[in-house]
Amino acid sequence: MIPRTTLGRRAAMVAIYLERYGLSLVYLGLAGYQLHQMWVFDAAERAALGTNPLGGIAQQIIRMQLNGYIGVMLLLGARVTVPPQTFKDLFIPLAATFFNLLYNAVTWLPAGCLRNLCPPDWQAPSVAAGLGLNLLGLAVAIWGAVYLGRSFGVFIEVKQVVMAGPYAWVRHPMYAGYLCLMGGLILVNFSLAYFILVPMHGSLLVYRARLEEARLAESSPAYREYRQRTGCLLPKFSQLWQS
Repeated sequence: MIPRTTLGRRAAMVAIYLERYGLSLVYLGLAGYQLHQMWVFDAAERAALGTNPLGGIAQQIIRMQLNGYIGVMLLLGARVTVPPQTFKDLFIPLAATFFNLLYNAVTWLPAGCLRNLCPPDWQAPSVAAGLGLNLLGLAVAIWGAVYLGRSFGVFIEVKQVVMAGPYAWVRHPMYAGYLCLMGGLILVNFSLAYFILVPMHGSLLVYRARLEEARLAESSPAYREYRQRTGCLLPKFSQLWQS
């Protein structure tokens, strides 16, 4: 069971500095490693990919983009208004980070877990569709990041509340973008590994979004009203009708 103990001030400050200067370097390091891996495919990786080497390169591109983007945003983050309050505020985001690390370790799994289950004739279109979904997700995530600015963070904490741009339509445009990116990971390689990891990661992101909303609602009456009139990951039908 996830502990609910309230964090002390010192523990909260340690978490904030760890987020900015520790996790940011981890993500940037992963992005650099993936950039290197794009050019260095060993024999084991080629054998695991079989007839779909393009899919493996596409996976590296998606992971590199996501990890590099997160690392930069953490390093440039704004000052925290309300720090993490409980161990759950730290544990859930770290669990999501653990999934990002798992994506980078999938090549260590048995070959059967990595075998592409898509028919050979459909593999190239599947990779193309996955890259298209990746670009869409990346665009949505960057759009959200532009308006979120330095309020981006990993741990569940309160910075400046943003309700403009894509946030006028949905409460979590960046998470919507992440889900598109993860959908792209499935399409570029129809393997058992991603069929298991991606749904688990997506469910964790949705749960994390709910925790963030609860923390924001506690500190901002305006956010409570905003939550009633906007969708979580997709715009509400009434918003689309009014537009």
